[in-house]
Amino acid sequence: MNAIARRRRPPLHWKYAVSVRKRWHRLRRLWRPDRDLEDVGYFGAEFRVAPHDVIGNELILQRFEWLQIPAMLQACRELKPAAFIDIGANFGLYTCIIGRQHLAERLIAFEPNRAVIGRLRDHIARNGVTGVEIHETAVGATHHKASLLLGAPGYDALTSVVETRPQGQQTDTEIDVVTLDETLSFAGQPLVIKIDVEGYELEVLQGAKALFGQNYGYAQIESFEDKRAAAVIAIMAQFGWQWSDHIVDDLIFRRAKF
Repeated sequence: MNAIARRRRPPLHWKYAVSVRKRWHRLRRLWRPDRDLEDVGYFGAEFRVAPHDVIGNELILQRFEWLQIPAMLQACRELKPAAFIDIGANFGLYTCIIGRQHLAERLIAFEPNRAVIGRLRDHIARNGVTGVEIHETAVGATHHKASLLLGAPGYDALTSVVETRPQGQQTDTEIDVVTLDETLSFAGQPLVIKIDVEGYELEVLQGAKALFGQNYGYAQIESFEDKRAAAVIAIMAQFGWQWSDHIVDDLIFRRAKF
């Protein structure tokens, strides 16, 4: 079945609730226009976000990945994973939520964007989560150097890995790209994995044959384009992982214990 045909989206009643919250927060800003940061609780974790940040605004409205996060939390409760691997951790939303609830033995976060590493560490400390293994690198098919194509102000989450610097485009300084197979060593273990890398997901999978092939569990992989989504599904099938759901822009995969 076509990936788009199976895509799930939030229900209508939830959208109405978000609409009410949106109007309320607009009114609040009329008497607090100088407020640059807000403290927000989300799925049991605490974050300090900027209203003008695309994800920060979504958290304030209590609607960011509202379907994906509960599904992943449930998977963690069922699997009791040896590790939660957060590829494209950004400021640590998933890592902090899962860490705060003590749902994985190890927490491993990959984030190459220097602009958000400080926020990642701050949120980990704010939530009292200890022992997080932070890799300040991108993940890809081979170990090499690359650049980051930076998102616009407020859109750090849209930063992407590029092999060559596009002419006239703003990029970060050179970054390291590593493979999951050279960095992590698991075999026969339950894993929960999140991949959110703005179009670089196929490269991530190409460097993770052993990790996926030798382990089982639950994986959430963001993939915007239908052709790329089909390619992701095909690669994961080769690894022995079954595509089970499509929530907005995230493909969900499962592999039973073997």
